[in-house]
Amino acid sequence: MNSIIGLTKKCVERLGELCLAPFRMSRLSARIMAIMLFPLAVFLVGLLSIDQYRTTLIMSEFTALERQGFTLARSLALAEAELDVGIARRKLSRRTMNHLIPLVGFGSELRARVFQPDGALLADTIRRGSARVQTNLRRRDGIPWRIKMKRQIHHMMTHVTAMMNNSSALPRYAEQVKQHAGHYREVQSALRGEPMRMLRLDRRSNLVLSVAVPIQDVRLVRGALLVSIGGGKIEKELADVHIVFLELFIAVLLVTIGLSVYLARSITTPITQLANAAENLRRSSNLSARLQRLPERKDEIGQLSESFIDLTDELQKRMQATAGFAADVAHELKNPLSSLRSAAETISRISDPVQQQKLMNVILQDVERLNRLITDISQASRVDTEIADEQGREIDIIELVENFVQMRRQSFADHRIHLDLDDEPLMTRIHEGRIVQVIDNILANAVSFSPPKGEIFITVKPVASNKVAITIRDQGQGIPENRLEAVFARFYSERPSGEVFGEHSGLGLSIARQIAEAHSGTLTAKNSDKGGACFTLTLPLV
Repeated sequence: MNSIIGLTKKCVERLGELCLAPFRMSRLSARIMAIMLFPLAVFLVGLLSIDQYRTTLIMSEFTALERQGFTLARSLALAEAELDVGIARRKLSRRTMNHLIPLVGFGSELRARVFQPDGALLADTIRRGSARVQTNLRRRDGIPWRIKMKRQIHHMMTHVTAMMNNSSALPRYAEQVKQHAGHYREVQSALRGEPMRMLRLDRRSNLVLSVAVPIQDVRLVRGALLVSIGGGKIEKELADVHIVFLELFIAVLLVTIGLSVYLARSITTPITQLANAAENLRRSSNLSARLQRLPERKDEIGQLSESFIDLTDELQKRMQATAGFAADVAHELKNPLSSLRSAAETISRISDPVQQQKLMNVILQDVERLNRLITDISQASRVDTEIADEQGREIDIIELVENFVQMRRQSFADHRIHLDLDDEPLMTRIHEGRIVQVIDNILANAVSFSPPKGEIFITVKPVASNKVAITIRDQGQGIPENRLEAVFARFYSERPSGEVFGEHSGLGLSIARQIAEAHSGTLTAKNSDKGGACFTLTLPLV
């Protein structure tokens, strides 16, 4: 039994998950929905709370009611004045009421009541009219569901509007069986000669508008007239306005929700796909794996996807380069270490001083080679970081090359260095020390590959695309055509014949190209038509 209950519980939970899955949304989707729905919420609150239209209708109804009251009160006062004999009486006669009151409110809901100066009720149109009401019985037809729903919505919105507008604070209208002026503040005010308006709520929370005006002849107040009317007309107009705005609100709400869902899906879905793909790539050990591109996205999301893919590709490329660099370093360090080990083991087994001295020389050369290797490896690993961290400086490359060559002429006194510089300054934003390192490396290579007393030609000229080209050409044997690109590989070891093995680490040109690319430039090699190798360093001008 317990197993059946547990299985049923799991099935219900699973069914709930399946039913709720389409409605789940990410935090970003929820924010988009909230932002889209916020103006509508403000619109709804404003519709229920401001209600300026309702106040306008009430004031208009009060004005019309007051105008009718003054007209009727003036008529009553004139009719009563005709009955005076000698001194004017401060009271109203029933005879006047019998002639004028039947005309009040004919065909409308207007109710009129006349009070004597002592507060007694003299006439009331509703009491006169009630005696002549003819009862007409007929079967009550059913109310269509649309009208029922409309009434329910109106009652609900009226209730909410009353709470938000504090309409419940209005005084209640309670009619006594035996009415007196003391029951109505407006009537008391009218008996003192001041007209007054009052807005009340009856027991069904419907509006009751009443206006009391004095019935006076010149300055003699003969009584007070109270005219009142229910707020059914106002409520009906408000209900129609509420229904129209509510229908409009529901329509706009549905459209907004649809647009919000579309907008949220169009933004969050590709981002979620990218995040999942990046997570899978992070967990994968395959460095050649790539992110999948988003199909048919030409907008900012598509650009983000492209940038994300390029970023991961660059990271993978650098990881592979780092792994290859570590392998090359290990291989290059292994050779001098093996030589050191062999020399150290041998020197302990021989007693010939001459042989021992030769082995000591080998050990010193290997140590020097190791030192040079480690220094160059350290430089290669720091180049990108140093250039990225430090701001370049605007420098005239003409002046830089000229000063450098003048300084190095003494070191390369066996060779003639020719300079061909542009006449105008060429400003570049560079790291001066690193660019000097590149030029020095190329110039040293040119000297080492050139024959004794050879000539080296250096030109600095502007080229297309707002760049400057520094060309260094020697008179050596040149570079084999299939090695023009390989000379920039790490630990490239082809050197001139006769040079002592281990004098160079093979990292010089590799580091030089690394520095050039870090300056958004290039470093290339080719063979000159006039013989010898020709290296060209290009840098962007500012």
